[in-house]
Amino acid sequence: MKKIINTFIWTVAVLIAIMFCRCDDMDDLYQKYVDEGEITYLGATDSLETFAGQGRIKLKWYYNADPNIETTVIYWNNRQDSIVKNFVRTERGIQADSIIIDNLPEGTYDFELVNRNSAGERSIFSTTQGVSYGDTYIASLKNRTISALKLLAYDKETQTCSIEITWGPRLVGFIGTKVSYKKRSTGEQAVVYASDDATTTIITDVGARLNHPDDLLQIATRYFESNTIDTLVTTPRKEQTCVYTVSGTRYEYSSSGELTSTTPYTDLIKILNRVAVLNATDAYDCNRVADSPSGIANTLFRLVLKGEDITMEGYYNGLLNTLSNADASKYTADQQKLTLKYKILKSNGAYSIVEETFLPPNISFPVVPQKVYSFGANKDGIFFSRENDLLRVDATGDMWLYRPGADNTFGAPTLITSGWTGFSSIFYLPDNRIFRYDQSRVDVMTIDDNYNVLGLAEYVGSGWTSLNIDRLMPFKDFALIMTNTDGALRRIGINAANGWTTGFVTIIASGFKNYWKIVPYDNLVLGIDQVGDLYMASLSDDFVLGSAMKLGGGWNKYIDVIKCGTALLCIDANGDLWRYDFNPDLSWNID
Repeated sequence: MKKIINTFIWTVAVLIAIMFCRCDDMDDLYQKYVDEGEITYLGATDSLETFAGQGRIKLKWYYNADPNIETTVIYWNNRQDSIVKNFVRTERGIQADSIIIDNLPEGTYDFELVNRNSAGERSIFSTTQGVSYGDTYIASLKNRTISALKLLAYDKETQTCSIEITWGPRLVGFIGTKVSYKKRSTGEQAVVYASDDATTTIITDVGARLNHPDDLLQIATRYFESNTIDTLVTTPRKEQTCVYTVSGTRYEYSSSGELTSTTPYTDLIKILNRVAVLNATDAYDCNRVADSPSGIANTLFRLVLKGEDITMEGYYNGLLNTLSNADASKYTADQQKLTLKYKILKSNGAYSIVEETFLPPNISFPVVPQKVYSFGANKDGIFFSRENDLLRVDATGDMWLYRPGADNTFGAPTLITSGWTGFSSIFYLPDNRIFRYDQSRVDVMTIDDNYNVLGLAEYVGSGWTSLNIDRLMPFKDFALIMTNTDGALRRIGINAANGWTTGFVTIIASGFKNYWKIVPYDNLVLGIDQVGDLYMASLSDDFVLGSAMKLGGGWNKYIDVIKCGTALLCIDANGDLWRYDFNPDLSWNID
């Protein structure tokens, strides 16, 4: 028992000693803070935000009502870099402040902000993160695409153009597009801004010198995104469209290398469009291979300029790598002249050699129409053409032939035949055949080269009444296209023996009810709507119809439009006949 009591007394003594020792330590800690004095913290920055910029970042924050704040220190790069912003109070209570930190390489930055005063007092730190944009980010921004560059006008004396730019889809975050170039007449730098909702922009006084730095359009897209302070501008894309008058010769060779035919041509209009996606390469796409129709399907004809030398590449009728250099080709910049020699390989081993010379256009446009005849009161009837000859069936059923002279004007007509009443469509197909349609029956009349009628009309087909076909038209030399009263476009093939090669196929397209005039033109279909706008759509040999593109307005001043050779002949309300040397690559606004 005595042992237990001694142990208890010893334990109590130890605990009392420990308590006295701890009290002494606490007194020492308390005394330390008493000796140092009270620590005062300034008000910290509040609602800290960052705004990205090009090579810089803006920081914005708010101060509370603390009157003792004198400066704000901003740290970044793990406090290796800093800047001091003096604070001047101008209002009571909460006050905003901001700073822009320049010369920041592209990247993401962590910022720490602390408020201080001359007494050594400070706030607790506030932190945020910001982004500085640079070349890498700007290179990732997309340029707004261009759907089309159209030549509205060209002056051959000054070699200047007016160009309409049709813009592609709008982009997220962009605020518009900047077009820069030098005016040809004055040499002054011109800048045109297109808004974000612009669909087209017209540029005037543009030089037409191929690949000349002053005549290239520099096109850049402008961005201003949320939480940014700078408008970002993409690297300019070079665009250009040039027009040329081209003369050349196409030589056809058999697979064994024997020359089989020669075709010369002169004064063809060709368009060269710069390939903007190859911004580091001076490449241009041409719209016509040799003397083929403009924009022929499945064809690419690309020229690459390397100083004075030109290389060519592309494909023809869908056959890859079939268009290539045949010999040295040159660009003479001071004359704006291209001399080309290229080869077109055919699928059967045959090939063509093409020699061409491109020179600045020998015409100005918009083209002023030429008056070539006056029908006066005799302006009614059905008009059609055979090559460059114009034919007309009048209200009494007489068929008249109008032949052009060297100046393209027509003289007095010649009567060919009579008795052609009751027909709604009359047209010519190759091999001296004139077809006619009376809303139910189709027949054909054969003529000789001098338009003498050879025998009676030959029956071709009937039973079309239920189809409600209101217009029947020739397509090149092997088929007919037609529309019904609902505006559906159909086609049917026809062979050299005047027999149908197919039945009526699935509708090619609808919506043609809107056009009061439809004109097949090579591999194109031209349509004039009720307000007089002229539209064009490509039509391939296998009857694939492309998208309609507006070429111009004002065509409702005419009551009829006829394709004649490569020209369009137009009859006005007075009976005057006007000729346009038509090219689908040019603008045709005739208001």
